[in-house]
Amino acid sequence: MARIGITFVWLIAAGLVAQGAEPSKATVKKLAQDLGDATLQGDYAKVIDFTYPGVVKEMGGRENAVKASEKLMKSAAALGVVLKAYKVGEAGEFLTEGGNMFVVVPTSSEMATTNGTLVRKSYLLGISSDGGNTWTFADGVGLDKKEYRDKVLPKLPAKLKLPAKEKPQIIKGN
Repeated sequence: MARIGITFVWLIAAGLVAQGAEPSKATVKKLAQDLGDATLQGDYAKVIDFTYPGVVKEMGGRENAVKASEKLMKSAAALGVVLKAYKVGEAGEFLTEGGNMFVVVPTSSEMATTNGTLVRKSYLLGISSDGGNTWTFADGVGLDKKEYRDKVLPKLPAKLKLPAKEKPQIIKGN
């Protein structure tokens, strides 16, 4: 009887360890929202720290990527375009290819413009090279171009379907 009890305890413990090894959609969603919040706060160093290394490398390294992000947002603001909200949806299915895990996280951003509010739906592609313990992201903008994707990202799973690019909407008078 004691052996059965010990075996049962070991099975439960093994189940908890296996459960802990599974990536968490809630964790990925929170990290994606943290990236969006850093963007809203103008903390571009933090944004780049959340960005997939292949994208950062393509931007000329961390320092250049931070400067380019700051410049882009300042240029947009000078044109009257200011990011007002960044929201993330529920993380999709986790897929693995080689040593990398991938997940799509839908996003929605709202920007104040001189013509009203611009609403853009897109996504972040979460990438983990350590089984889901840590995550970095690539913004869906630009990932529709295969040449760019192949250059900056690792090999994607065949089952991974990236969302189609959506046309931004303008809400007049907001």
